[in-house]
Amino acid sequence: MTGRNWARLGNRNRMRRQGVEDIQGKTPLVLDQPPKQPRRKLSKAELRQQATAAFLAWLEGQKAKDK
Repeated sequence: MTGRNWARLGNRNRMRRQGVEDIQGKTPLVLDQPPKQPRRKLSKAELRQQATAAFLAWLEGQKAKDK
């Protein structure tokens, strides 16, 4: 039984998941999608507004269940 280089196999699997081209595994690079823009950091006021909106939407859903 031959030994396996598990670290190399793990690296190849990781590269395949991340979409990096691996010559031996022949994973193609996907070029039709533009790179994602980094998320903009939200201010505390914006986070507060989102939390309030999510809570109110949840509360409406709870009221609908009670009827």
